[in-house]
Amino acid sequence: MLFDLDKQPKRRFFYELYLIAVIAMPMMISQLAQVGTGFVDTLMSGWAGKEDLAAVGLGSGIFVTILITLFGIPTALNPILSQSFGAKRFDVMRREAQQGFFLCAIVGIVGIVILWLLCIPLQNILKWSDYAIKTTVWYLYAIATGLPAAILHRAFQSYAAALGRTMPVMWIGVIGLILNIPLNYILINGLYGLPRMGGAGCGAASAIVFWFNTICLYLYFIKNKYFRQFELNRDWSLPSWQDIAPILRLGLPICFSFFLEVSLFTFITMLIANSGVQFVAAQQIVMTIGSVLYMLPQSLGASISARIGQSLGAKQRKRAYYISGVCIVAGAIGAAFAGIALAILRVPLVSLFTSDSEIILIGANLLLFSAIYQVVDATQTIASGALRGYRITVIPMLIHMVSFWILGLGLGYILAFWIGWGLYGFWCALVISLTVASLALTGYLIYIARKKITHHFV
Repeated sequence: MLFDLDKQPKRRFFYELYLIAVIAMPMMISQLAQVGTGFVDTLMSGWAGKEDLAAVGLGSGIFVTILITLFGIPTALNPILSQSFGAKRFDVMRREAQQGFFLCAIVGIVGIVILWLLCIPLQNILKWSDYAIKTTVWYLYAIATGLPAAILHRAFQSYAAALGRTMPVMWIGVIGLILNIPLNYILINGLYGLPRMGGAGCGAASAIVFWFNTICLYLYFIKNKYFRQFELNRDWSLPSWQDIAPILRLGLPICFSFFLEVSLFTFITMLIANSGVQFVAAQQIVMTIGSVLYMLPQSLGASISARIGQSLGAKQRKRAYYISGVCIVAGAIGAAFAGIALAILRVPLVSLFTSDSEIILIGANLLLFSAIYQVVDATQTIASGALRGYRITVIPMLIHMVSFWILGLGLGYILAFWIGWGLYGFWCALVISLTVASLALTGYLIYIARKKITHHFV
């Protein structure tokens, strides 16, 4: 049945919101659990000491930069698999998924090499104590071993979202988060005969959890009755360039977009690293809190990508357009409440991580900037996800390039070091850059969605 926008618009709005939530809410909880490992790492390393907190802060920032950049490849699977699922081409979908998983495994191995190589110049750049430098490097060595699992896990998430069943992703993610807590405690403190690793133990614990989540989710796919009907484990073939090329064409611009966004924070951390560990520690705390709140728009972005892909596969172009509006409105409302909560609770939130008064003051000030940009950040994230559903990634990449690096990093550098605002100059530029990205991406989404309807092409 084709979608009729003219009948009962209020009921249609909440119906579409429900269908989006069915995919988005379990994914959000799963991603909260995944981010929760970073939250727990930051929290527990802060208890170990200021130097451990700074080391984990910088190390996790570098790791997350590489990880999220490479997430562009498994993210590209979402609209590809969703359109095949919507068109009921299940054999095609199975082959696309298998080839995508092969590609993600290769990308994960490349990621390990990149992270290990980065440890060499890092030791020469940092002007910290020997203990802090050593902890940072060993954190990266350890957590890098979990990178292939983390990327495959994101590919499995895309597969589950395309099929409209994300609940198992949620439960496995929650179990992994619970497992991360005792593992952190054991490895940080060197219990049961293991060496005391300090903050570096957080990296090893996270790597173990990444592999646990990935293996469990794959076993669920091949054992569960619903997923078994799509025969994911049948007729595996060697990687084929013909099948991998479309994933790369869609995924590489997403990789670059992700890199532009996440590297902005990482480069800010590196630029202010020698200003003192208190600035690095405060920014890491704020980024950890922000990453938790970011899971709502990110999950909505992944969900809308799947729903638009399914709608386009079923030739329901008006429905795809309507879904975009529903998701952006819902995300903006949720982000507004999140921003208000951040502004009110900024001091208690930072105090959860540290008792250092200087870090608390800096972190509380930064959370005000984070509260201001919540709505525009949510809007640009959801609009990007919607455009991925339309298989459009190049123009969003260019928008992110201008917004994040020219305005975010470039303007931020001027405000921080030329004007003299320091770290706060970078965060002021963040507000401006995210606002520009939000307006540009939303406008481009409206143009594309209307064009799809008018010209009747997918």
